[in-house]
Amino acid sequence: MTKMLFLPSQRRNPLYLSGSTISNRWPTNWIVNMNTISLNRSGVVLLLFLVFGLVISCKTTKKSNKFIIGFSQCTGNDLWRSNMLAEMLTELSLHPEVDFHYLEAGGNSATQRAQVDTLIEKGIDLLVISPNEAEPLTAAVKKVMDRGIPVIVIDREVKGNGYTAFIGADNVKIGEMAGQYLSQLIGNEGNVIEIRGLSGSSPAIDRSKGFAKAIKQSKSQVEAKTVYGDWMEDTTKNILSKIHRQLQDIDAIFAHNDNMALGARKILNKYYPEKHIPIIGVDACFGEGGGLDMVYDGKITASLVYPTLGKEAIWTALDILKGLPFKKENKLSSIVIDSTNVRVMKMQAAMISSQKDDIYSQRKLLDEQKIIYKSQQAVLNIIIVLLVLSLIFGSIVVILLRDNKKINKNLAKKNVEIDTQRKQLIEMSKQAAAGTEARLNFFTNITHELRTPLTLILSPIEDMVKDTRLLSLAADKIKTVQRNSVRLLNIVNQLLDFRKIEIEGYLIQASPSNLISFVRDLIEPFKTYALKRQVQLSFVPAEKEILVWFDANMLDKALLNLLSNAFKFVKAGGFIKVYIARCGTDVSIQIKDSGIGMHEKDIALIFDPYYQADNSPSNGFGIGLSLAKEIIHKHKGEIQAASIKGQGSTFTVTLPLGSEHLSDREKRISSASFKKDEKAAIYAIDSDVQMQDITQTAPWGLKDYSLLIVEDNPDLLNYLVAELSDEYDVIFATNGPEAIQLAKEKVPDLIITDNVIPEISGKEVCKVLKNDLKTSHIPIILLTAQASSEHLISGMNALVDMYITKPFLIKNLSASIKALINNRKVLKSHFTSDIELPIESIKLNQLDKKLLNDFSSVVEENLSNDQFCVDDICRLVGISRMHLYRKVKSLTGMTVNEYILERRLKKASYLLKHESLNVAEITYAVGFSSPSYFSTTFKAKFGYSPSQYKSKIK
Repeated sequence: MTKMLFLPSQRRNPLYLSGSTISNRWPTNWIVNMNTISLNRSGVVLLLFLVFGLVISCKTTKKSNKFIIGFSQCTGNDLWRSNMLAEMLTELSLHPEVDFHYLEAGGNSATQRAQVDTLIEKGIDLLVISPNEAEPLTAAVKKVMDRGIPVIVIDREVKGNGYTAFIGADNVKIGEMAGQYLSQLIGNEGNVIEIRGLSGSSPAIDRSKGFAKAIKQSKSQVEAKTVYGDWMEDTTKNILSKIHRQLQDIDAIFAHNDNMALGARKILNKYYPEKHIPIIGVDACFGEGGGLDMVYDGKITASLVYPTLGKEAIWTALDILKGLPFKKENKLSSIVIDSTNVRVMKMQAAMISSQKDDIYSQRKLLDEQKIIYKSQQAVLNIIIVLLVLSLIFGSIVVILLRDNKKINKNLAKKNVEIDTQRKQLIEMSKQAAAGTEARLNFFTNITHELRTPLTLILSPIEDMVKDTRLLSLAADKIKTVQRNSVRLLNIVNQLLDFRKIEIEGYLIQASPSNLISFVRDLIEPFKTYALKRQVQLSFVPAEKEILVWFDANMLDKALLNLLSNAFKFVKAGGFIKVYIARCGTDVSIQIKDSGIGMHEKDIALIFDPYYQADNSPSNGFGIGLSLAKEIIHKHKGEIQAASIKGQGSTFTVTLPLGSEHLSDREKRISSASFKKDEKAAIYAIDSDVQMQDITQTAPWGLKDYSLLIVEDNPDLLNYLVAELSDEYDVIFATNGPEAIQLAKEKVPDLIITDNVIPEISGKEVCKVLKNDLKTSHIPIILLTAQASSEHLISGMNALVDMYITKPFLIKNLSASIKALINNRKVLKSHFTSDIELPIESIKLNQLDKKLLNDFSSVVEENLSNDQFCVDDICRLVGISRMHLYRKVKSLTGMTVNEYILERRLKKASYLLKHESLNVAEITYAVGFSSPSYFSTTFKAKFGYSPSQYKSKIK
């Protein structure tokens, strides 16, 4: 398929002047009031710009508007299309104001429809279209007309008259002329084959009508047989080859175009070379291999001229665009070309072709002269622009020089003001620094003061732990208080150490010690804890002794933080391995675990102060690893982390050997004392919280309502389970995926979840459950320490039913649980009662509302069907049987069958009250199989038989 594209130039919009206003190309503040005699500096500059704009606009207004004509061609053979296009281009060469876009669709109607859209996007002023088939292009032509763009249809018509003009040959007349000519050739009787074009095209239909009309009017005994060649030579040859035996009795052939006529001649020469049957075609195209050559060479007997229509199409298009009168329907005449006039026609066609070549040559010379003219015009415009710009810039320079003196004076004044403000800022900075230091000191003092009440809490709690009488009464609660008091003490100590190192410029007090024995002593207290957790703890030193200068009371904080973190992230069955080895002039300590790992984005941030990875199960403020990093850096060492999500993490601490890297103030000759027993006890108590085994203490399903608690803190989880188990069936989960699975399996009446839980946050859990039809009805309470309005809005956006911030009282939580469950009771009564509640009193999400509406609609529509069952509802609503039972039960308090029966009985009571039907009619109207069963069921519900109920109402 060949495409030719003639690109248009950009249209120019003229500049319109009206009175004292200027078109929207010019800002309104450029208008000069000519009544004013004197102009200020700004007015002079604006006036100069106005002159410049007028010069440029005068140049642009001289350029005329262009018309854009688009042409989509889809009919005719290559030679006919080429002649048509050449004719159009010849005519357009005399009209330089027209831009012409030509697209060829290759006989494909779908391609032509797409080409119409392309031409519309190019902003054409008029469309010329030659459709291959009428029906497929009718809508495309209408769309163009609806946009106010004129359409000229040529060669073949579309359905209806929804176009601006039509130009084509009179195909009915062509068919008549062919029939008359053929009748003269064969006499009063004979057999004729008519080879038609494409069955759906208007030329084929019209030519066939005209041919049949001529045969009928001749009153001769001529029998015509019809075949379809689809305008193609090869198709014609295939069709005639199949019926070649019938050709021996044929006296003449009429083909709707010259291509099919040539195909017929080739078949006759193949099967019956001795017979010379007359063949008439249509087109008579000029050019090599065209219809004129076929007649001249004797390949066909005659051909009727089919006008190329190009010249007429351009004439009509220009009349339409210029608003001149034009004719809507244009049918061009034809003549028969045979041996008597073919030579003259070829000579005339050759002369026309020569004239076209001359026109093209002249047009080319004109285009070259235009290019020269435009280049000279461009040079002149540039000179004018430069002169105007020189005038403008000269004026601006003069104005700026005059203003510069005033600006310098103003700058001098502002410099004095800036210097004064700078001094004020320096003073304010000093005051801010003093205030910051005061706040930090206050923070440090408060942190110190927290240790006193913590000491007073820990000491009595330690005595209580030793008292077996108290333990027998409240062992779990006392140990919970002890663990969380120790945790709070550790956080206070870390804050103090962090403040000391970061703000006060703390110097370490390093001394030479055996790093191997030091790390072994640190690991020792964790071994018992590792056995309880079923975690493999290994210490793998490369040597028995490595002498390193370090501050024992500081380095132990860093390493204990790394070990404690490893235990928090490792599950039962995992491992923690500690390696120590020399690496050139350094010593390396590696702590490797098989925990949950980290994302790559977290690795780059975990050593930043106060940063915590998303959904981390750890508790704290994000200062442990930051503190460890600062301690290692004080030792002139490095700490690095490597991790793969789901496969574990490795922290590597590198310390330099020797003491050259330390200043004299950082060295202490005597070895530091390390209180192993005291720190081991603290970390053992703090870590022991992870070992609390939490199990379901009561069988599931014994109480009226059930709860799912999602919490990763064992102490809080133990506390909530213990407090709520007396009133509710309680199940629990410690991470997001487990919570989602349990919610879908158990379908509890309410869910309580912390927001910060492992793997998936509580808000994400809420979103998943609220968007699942099986769990969307379950109320969810979100527990969180994030109390800001932003976090509250985020929780509500996650479809949380209630947002409770920590710390909270258990009685408040219990009251919230009861309120949500009571609200669910109200919801159930709404769908099981005759009384319609106000919609404001019902809290129902979209999924539940849609399900119940669909469910109730299906039931109401099928109440009279006594064969209606649950399987029918599942099929119509699109839900499984199990999920339908669970959902209807949770929202209405009834089973599906109970609900259907309830609706039937209520409808029956309505019919008994308001309709004049007998009991039997009502029985079948509400889907009961027999009046006796209906009466028994109705009496069990209302206490009266249907007859008694009806008479009682009356």
